[in-house]
Amino acid sequence: MFQLRHKVLFSSIGFFALAVLLAPVCFASVNAAPHLGMGSGARSLGLGGAFTAIADDATSTIWNPAGLPAVDDLTITLSSARLSLDRKHSFIGFVKKVGAKGGLGLAVVNAGVDGIPSRSSDDQAGGSFNYNSNAYSLSYGHDFGAVSLGVSGRFLMDSFGDHSSESGFGGNDIGLLGHNEAGTFSYGLAVRNFGGSIAGSELPLLIAGGLAYRVHHKNVATFSVDVEHEVIDLPESTTSLHIGTEYLIANTFAIRGGSKLTSDRRRFFVGFGVNVSGLQLDYALKAGDSAVNNLDDDSTHFISLSYSY
Repeated sequence: MFQLRHKVLFSSIGFFALAVLLAPVCFASVNAAPHLGMGSGARSLGLGGAFTAIADDATSTIWNPAGLPAVDDLTITLSSARLSLDRKHSFIGFVKKVGAKGGLGLAVVNAGVDGIPSRSSDDQAGGSFNYNSNAYSLSYGHDFGAVSLGVSGRFLMDSFGDHSSESGFGGNDIGLLGHNEAGTFSYGLAVRNFGGSIAGSELPLLIAGGLAYRVHHKNVATFSVDVEHEVIDLPESTTSLHIGTEYLIANTFAIRGGSKLTSDRRRFFVGFGVNVSGLQLDYALKAGDSAVNNLDDDSTHFISLSYSY
């Protein structure tokens, strides 16, 4: 078993090294499906997105599928965000244990814009239409002991009202999650959107690595940090540092704070969570954004509802 764990670990590290080496030839020139890069879930976003090394709820299907074996036997999560007056983002995830070591996840991420002005072929105003983008994911994670591995496959479908629709393969996500024997320290790696494209545009490859440390006393304090790089040709920085902290009181009430930092932009988040008999409500607020042209008015609200049993 000891040898198997090391073979799995070294093979996984080899894959991630290969993904990093291939990154320069995988540059996307168009930011296709940008909503997939923002993540989902009020808890993880309340931590500033520093979730790669934590990934222990249904949003693992988005952040790191290697976390699926750690999710409770049956978990359902609904999450919603109103990014501005006309932009929306929502998530629904379902996770089920498979045997003693596996976890299976299904997820749908929806992003859309309402009330887009429509014009006829002769450039006359013709009402409005809605844009919707849906990503359907199937994920599986397996626990090998001190290391877990996970993989996701994704299908994309975009619709532009009654005008047209597009579909495509949304790529694969591959993740690794490891921890020490005491469970106080964990590390995670994830490669997302590998090989994805839609309407002739490639999805940008996203590579993330993170560390998390938990202090167990009367209550539990968790500190986490991620470094994330999106392989895409954009004028702004695509490498970000995520820092988050969570303080859980009596396994019932949690308070959170986090930040997402790049060389040209700083975003700050706060949030809380309440868990009563397996029913959990999480809320997060993007409390600040240094972007010059910020469409979210510095006050984006995220809310999630989960039930586990």
